[in-house]
Formats: sequence, C-alpha cells, structure tokens
Amino acid sequence: MDSSIAEEVTECLQSFRSLCSALLRPNINFPEQMPLSKVKDEVSRFKVWSGNIGAHRSGRSSLDYRLRDASHLRKRVVGLLKDLNESLSDATSIVLGEIVPWDKISSSEDGLGINTNEKLDNSDHIEDSLSVTELSQILSDIIEVVNCLLRLSVAIRNPAPHDRFVKSASTDTSHYEPYDIQHACMKFPSADKKLTALLGKANSRRRQYFKYREEHRYKLSQGLDFGSGITGIAAPSTTATSLPQYIKECTDTADDFGTLDEDERSDTGFSPTSYATSAVASVEIRVPPLPKQSRDGPFECPFCFMIISANTTPSWKKHVFKDLRPYVCVWQDCLTADQEFSRRHEWMEHVMRRHWRTWHCAFGCQKPFESAFDFKQHVSLSHNDAVAPAQLDALASLSERRRESDAIMECPLCLESIKSLKQYGRHVGHHQQELALFALPNVTGPDEVDSQQNDS
Repeated sequence: MDSSIAEEVTECLQSFRSLCSALLRPNINFPEQMPLSKVKDEVSRFKVWSGNIGAHRSGRSSLDYRLRDASHLRKRVVGLLKDLNESLSDATSIVLGEIVPWDKISSSEDGLGINTNEKLDNSDHIEDSLSVTELSQILSDIIEVVNCLLRLSVAIRNPAPHDRFVKSASTDTSHYEPYDIQHACMKFPSADKKLTALLGKANSRRRQYFKYREEHRYKLSQGLDFGSGITGIAAPSTTATSLPQYIKECTDTADDFGTLDEDERSDTGFSPTSYATSAVASVEIRVPPLPKQSRDGPFECPFCFMIISANTTPSWKKHVFKDLRPYVCVWQDCLTADQEFSRRHEWMEHVMRRHWRTWHCAFGCQKPFESAFDFKQHVSLSHNDAVAPAQLDALASLSERRRESDAIMECPLCLESIKSLKQYGRHVGHHQQELALFALPNVTGPDEVDSQQNDS
C-alpha cells in the first residue's frame, strides 16, 4: 500500500531536521555549498505549505482526504515529497562525509579507459560540469520541489468566491460593526446614514471573512511546530489585530499615506507600517506592498492565508481586492445592496443594468426621474386622472430609458458633482476601495519588497 501524504511529510520534516543538525556540527564538509540559513528558509516554506493545506494531518481535514478522488494530484504530491526526502538524505550524507559528491570524485584516465583525444575534446564540458557541485545542485532541487508543492496547492485550493461567507458565518464579528459604521460616517459625513451603515456592515463582513481564514489556517496547521527544534524557525507573523486604537478612542487623526487606484496608480512611496488606518475624509490609503516572499515563488497571503502566485504589484493588488471584494451598490433602495463585487467592471455592470436608468413622463413633463418609485409617485400626484393605479407598473416599464453616459449626477458619498458614467465608476469606486482597505488585518512585522522594486 502506498504511503500517505502525511507520512511522507513526517519523513521530510525528519530529514530537514537531520540536515540542519548535521550543518550545525563543526568541521563538516562543504558548508558554503549548503548554507544553514538557506535550508532554514526552505524548512519554513515547507511548513507554510503543509500547515496551509493540512498535508501533515490525518482525517477529514487532511490533504489525503481532500485528494481522495483526485488520484493524479495525490500521486504527484507523494512523488514530490519522495523526491524532497531523497534530496535531503543525500545532502545529509554528503555533509557528514558518508558519501563523496560526484564533483569530488577523481577519475583515472587508465581506469576509466578515457582516450586522450576524447579528454581534450571534452575539456570544456568537464570544466563546466565542475563549476556546479552536487550539494549546490541538491539545494536547487530542494527549492524547486518546495516551489512545485506551493504551486500545486494553488490548484488544489481554489474556492468559489460566492461560497466564502457561507463557512465564515459562524465567526462572530458583530462587535466590530459599531466601529466600522462609525468609521464610514467619519469618512463620508455628508452621506445618508443608511448608506454609511451599509458600508460599515460590509467592512464587518470582510473582517469576518479574514478572521475565519485565520482561524481555519490555525486549525489546519495544528501539529506543526514552527518554533521548536533544531531549525529555530519562527512561525510566520501574520497575526491579525483588531481595530486601530485611534478609532476606539474616537479621534480623527491619521497620517497621509498618498492615494490609490486599483488600475492605474503605483505603490511607490507607500509607508509600510500602517496601511489600514485612515479616519478622515481627506486621508487616503494604499494596498500594502508586495511581500518579499513573492521573490521565491508562490507564497502564503498574510490576509486570506491562501497560497498564491503574485510576483508583480498589479497581480498582488488584484489579489488583495479579490479578497476584499470592495464594491457594493450604493444606489438608493437597491434590492441586492449586500452583494459584493471584487472587480470594478462587475460592479459597474450591475449599476448600468439595474440603476443607470431614467424615467420620462409620457404626459410631456420635461424633468426625468431617477427611480421608478419617483416616477410612479409623480404620475399618481400629477396625472391621477389619466392613469389607473393598476397601470402604473406597466407605464413605468414603458417609460424607462438608459441614462446618458455623460449625465451629471451627485456622488452619494461626498456629494461631489459627477459628469459621466466613467467618472462615476472611478470616483465612487475609489471611495469604496479605500474604505474596504480599512478592513484589512494589521499584520505585525510584514515583509514587503522595497518600494523601488514595486511595479507601477
């Protein structure tokens, strides 16, 4: 019977431990070719992979159980783990001097029967081969196997976005709602109170989702010790804090972090120490910088704890906004106001289909109406003798028109004049992006890339 994934993970962890122990001994062979720091990095990444996906666990929360009907994926994972274990064992044997690496084996021309002319012809090839050592090749193999495992986990864990709150519903974040609603009121003091309450509750649902993801990640990682043993690896510091202290104290001071736009603006110059703490309407915040771990390949998102592939700032922004789903319909009396959208174009399609409409009076009145309710109320009051109440709905349907793309309207959040549909999407969408970023967990000690390396 084939070994389980959990058994192979245990073997790999033991092999990692043996290699680290060997590298700590004095007078070992070729320490510069297998740096302990590099091995520790791979231990940490391997544990992140296992803890994130439950590879070390048994039962229904295990990767074995999840792949019970996907034998091809399970076979691939087991094969990678066996390769990793073999590479670790070979490295340990070389470091301890139990075997001689192929780059140190001296061959005799006579013993191997090598022709002198052949030796001269192949001198360039031999010289190139000697520039690569067996240990350095093994280290590259270890890194590549861990990368493959992380990439596989992206395919294995791809939950449908519409299901994300179903499982998180049991996570209670109701105590956040008063603060989130208060924050929305402070950001948009001119907005209708029902609207700011809607936006505040949306942020509380986002906190609920992030809290659920954190708790789920913690449950899956049970049984993996990130901080003990010979490796000395500390657990990834991705603990989500509650609300910033200033909002609890009802103050209205914050630092200016610059501006953001999901599609066009750069993160250059972002202050990485406090990226979700704006409190007044004039303050804008940014998406946190791309984590340094992205340089090594797939990594664990510090917010949703999914393994993701994002090696550029645009792809990282896209993922963060996918997590946040920052857009909700702010149109008055929308029947699906609780629906959230991850992309601006999806939200605007809803706006154009459901709300970017006007109603024109069939009796010669020049003023268009912003809603079917206002239109029917007008007809009832001004033309009640011409239309029976039972015919109002049919008349409203016949009188509905698509609003002109250059129609002027008022921003429902800041009351600024908006001169087109395109400007509405950018302006109101920008407000919602910034407000949603307030719900991102405050990650302690984040590792970001240098601002100079961020993609614009």
